[in-house]
Amino acid sequence: MDLWAALNGDVFPPGIEEQKRAAAPRGKRRLTERAIVPLLRDWLLQYYVRSYCRSLAATRIFRRCYWIDTLGTDAKSSETTPTNVESTPVPSSGKGRKKGSVQLVPPALQPIAALSRDLMQESKPITLYGLLLATKRKEIRIPQVSQNGNNPTPQIAIPKTSSLIHATWLEAAPSLLNETGQSPAIFLLNPLGPTLFSADDLAPLYQRAVPTELCLLISHKQVADRLLAASTMPTQATALSTLLRTDRWRTLPMVPEEQEQAIRGFIDLLIASLQRHFQLPIQPITFPIMIGPATVEPAPYTLLFATRRQDSLNCMNDAICIYRQKVEQESYRGVLGEEWFTSQQQARQEQALQQLQQRICQQGQVQRTRRWPDLRQHLLLAQFGQFTLHDYDASIQQLLRNGEVRCVWRQPPVSPGEEHIPGNDDTLVWQL
Repeated sequence: MDLWAALNGDVFPPGIEEQKRAAAPRGKRRLTERAIVPLLRDWLLQYYVRSYCRSLAATRIFRRCYWIDTLGTDAKSSETTPTNVESTPVPSSGKGRKKGSVQLVPPALQPIAALSRDLMQESKPITLYGLLLATKRKEIRIPQVSQNGNNPTPQIAIPKTSSLIHATWLEAAPSLLNETGQSPAIFLLNPLGPTLFSADDLAPLYQRAVPTELCLLISHKQVADRLLAASTMPTQATALSTLLRTDRWRTLPMVPEEQEQAIRGFIDLLIASLQRHFQLPIQPITFPIMIGPATVEPAPYTLLFATRRQDSLNCMNDAICIYRQKVEQESYRGVLGEEWFTSQQQARQEQALQQLQQRICQQGQVQRTRRWPDLRQHLLLAQFGQFTLHDYDASIQQLLRNGEVRCVWRQPPVSPGEEHIPGNDDTLVWQL
């Protein structure tokens, strides 16, 4: 789903169109993976991981969560720089360091360290560990002898703290899964990287009994390249069929004119192969990138998000919605007619919320849904990432105030003017 809605049908004030044309790049500027990945990481950490870790902490069951990022880092990000532990700590399972001591923290780990610090200082703390797989190959291995004493199987040494690991995902996966054990984990993977994943490579993730959030970053260019290679190379064709557990990809159009259709078809097949392991729908997410003043376009990537937890799905929904609005606002900053753009954005948002109220009312009347969480879940999946949970709850409260629906409360509000969000034990009665 696209997180950026084009300004179709708007009439721009004088001067705006000229500035947009002048600001727009000549030809479509290619958004490279080197530019996209840092933006994706920052978005996920600040908008999704933060809220998801809070939801885990609220259960008071889990004390730690792992962020396992296998997209790689460049050499500069892997270099260590002295950082004061008091301001930017790196979580460690060992004894705490003395206040003011200096620890070497790679730049790639500093955002995770800062987020972990914030989470540990909250009323319901949780520790976030970051394990990043670096692209520079300095493999740290511990030989492990098999049961018969022959053919030793190399193992990756996993540090007991947030760290960079110099290995690929396929090399480090057994050790990483063993280290994370019974702790929740978020996995950021690229199954179409230099070494194509198979369905069996992902199977251990499905078998984890603890909360496991799966984020697969799919490069549209890599999809096109893989399909082209598979059309002429039998080994590549077999690899694709092994990943997708089907050879239906052979029916996808291979001509350049229909490349976008082929990419969408491939992603649909990959979603179908994942969906059998998850009860909640797999969400395909595209995210907007600001490439110039008042110029935003979706990145040529799709993030497939899979989870078994409703709270995680809600966190991702809000993360997408908030990020979309933020990018849209930032694209107007400093441009000619900034106030006009901002007012147009606010007007569109108000209109969208009014339409949301109408949709809730119509859906409730037609289906006679009695429980608000059920109706909200249905609407959230139908329009994933378009509205936050707060938007949905504010809309049902407005409908209650308008008298378009009433609620039979299991526990009535203490004061007449007090407002509540209908829960599982409350019953909605729709007015026809």
